[in-house]
Amino acid sequence: MDFVAKTDIGTLRERNEDSYYYDNKNRLFAIADGMSGHARGDIASKLALQVFEEWAESNTYLASDLGPIKRLKILEEIAIEANQRVYTMAQNSPQYHGMGTTLTAGFVTPSYLTYVHVGDSRIYVLHDDILTQITTDDSLVQEMIEKGEITPEEGRVHAKRNIITQAIGLAEKIDFNTDVYPLAAGDTILACTDGLHDLIIDDTETKNIISSSSSLEAASENLIERALTLGGTDNVTVLLTSIE
Repeated sequence: MDFVAKTDIGTLRERNEDSYYYDNKNRLFAIADGMSGHARGDIASKLALQVFEEWAESNTYLASDLGPIKRLKILEEIAIEANQRVYTMAQNSPQYHGMGTTLTAGFVTPSYLTYVHVGDSRIYVLHDDILTQITTDDSLVQEMIEKGEITPEEGRVHAKRNIITQAIGLAEKIDFNTDVYPLAAGDTILACTDGLHDLIIDDTETKNIISSSSSLEAASENLIERALTLGGTDNVTVLLTSIE
């Protein structure tokens, strides 16, 4: 099934610093959340995803039998280029110094998902009525959870949950998280920025919204509407697709 994506500025922000991109032919998607409080996070997120768009334009059809290792390599190469572009612009232009963005991107095939990830945007997979977060946040709160200083439940409402420890553009070289995740017919993939998961903190509620919606289009609208109802304190972006 084709991708469905929606974004909303929210109720408090002056501009939308979230960006998304998808290529249905190659089953490629990417979302990015520019760092608010820094110089032009909207430019950082758009610049990062421009690299994915350029790649797709020069690779109209990826071989369907291309394996996960090669797909991961492609994602890593695109992400490295995205980081370099954002970092270079930030270094060369004083008004953009310190800008950065999260990046979460992947290839979806009928049997698996390959992804590259940095920051605190997320990918979830809904399988057999269970919603699983498959990415791990690059965040201060996640580090506290891993050290046993707080519980995951406490982390969901922690005052410092928006502080990320890695982002595209902040350093010349960064460490990306990459992985392969199995998929099956009937699965739904959700990619989202923290404007969604910081407000709908109960994954069961997110799952129920997706499952009860009449279509992925409706699910995307219902998820954003729920985030806005809960305050809409940040830009919110959701991207959905399913395995037939």
